[in-house]
Amino acid sequence: MTRRQYLQAKTRNPAFLWRMVIGILAVGVAVGLVVDWSTTAWITVDEQTGEITSSPDSEPDNSDWNELERLADRGDWSAVWRGIPMILIRSWSEWGVTSLAVLTGVCWLAFVLQAIQIHGYRDGRLWLPLVGVLMGVLSIWPTAFLILWQERQWGIERSDELINGLRFMIAGVAFREELSKFVCFLPLLPWIVRRRDELAALLVAGSVGIGFAMEENVNYIGGSVGSSTLARLMMPAPAHMAMTGLIGLAAYRACIWPRQCAPQFFAVFGVVVLAHALYNSFAGIPALADYSIVSPLIFIFLIYQFFRELRPNQALRVDTISLTANFLFCVSTVAAATFIYLCASVGWRLAGDALIAGIVTESIMVYLFLREMPERMVGV
Repeated sequence: MTRRQYLQAKTRNPAFLWRMVIGILAVGVAVGLVVDWSTTAWITVDEQTGEITSSPDSEPDNSDWNELERLADRGDWSAVWRGIPMILIRSWSEWGVTSLAVLTGVCWLAFVLQAIQIHGYRDGRLWLPLVGVLMGVLSIWPTAFLILWQERQWGIERSDELINGLRFMIAGVAFREELSKFVCFLPLLPWIVRRRDELAALLVAGSVGIGFAMEENVNYIGGSVGSSTLARLMMPAPAHMAMTGLIGLAAYRACIWPRQCAPQFFAVFGVVVLAHALYNSFAGIPALADYSIVSPLIFIFLIYQFFRELRPNQALRVDTISLTANFLFCVSTVAAATFIYLCASVGWRLAGDALIAGIVTESIMVYLFLREMPERMVGV
């Protein structure tokens, strides 16, 4: 048996795959506990409210953002646009948060690069996902601009009230994020349309979502977040990959078959925006906190739709390392790394709560992958 044949057999062996997943998680837990024992948590979370009470920057320097708000109040939108990049660059200055965000992005990008079925080093399927991740990171730029613009022009601001909170989540957060990601995907769409490549449309758009999620993870820990947010640290990358991927695929189909699929594009965009908004609402609006279980259900719905579109677009071929092994390695590595970082930042108890909550949701995602993908290992 050659080495290639050995890897093909090994990475399709369910017993080996589950040992790999359990081993990675066990190493992550062990390292996290050692880190917790050897360091002092620098972020304190109030046990009753679940909000962060102290952090390395208990009084963060918001002078740059405050200056942008003053410029926005004066209506100097060109200066606001020019001032955003430096703030975004500085948000990546904390090495721990940045390392976790980059590792998460690299893991999911590795999955995309195999799932897109590259034919060679000159294949656009290799380079477009890499560019897509970069465009996804850049999509934070128009997103930040729209935050200030919508506050002043539409009066959309965060609110704990149900109606105003939903308005903020739907017309504010979800709409501007999905619009910004889609706009940053558009420059890549003509190449995909010329090649009539539906698989690339789904996964290149998904890579834009991965890039966006990298920046979002930085803000999740680096900003003023609570324990409920920490429990969702493993979700942004696959969630944004799925949401942007579905919108990108719908846009591709609208370009190929405009009469039949243009209305479907607007419908898909609207449904994704609504799903995104509700995903955030059930975790972020106090009036809906008792129904927070709906949030992971929406995540599962989005992932399911993504896998349903991915499966029929993949050609039958046998890679040296199975896509299933790649996917499981990605999910378990991100979970282990997240636990280690949270042990250092908030302590092992809150890190354990976040890990368990994340694993419960992602285990369903894993089940859907094993059920829907060509190397399906479950049939129920």
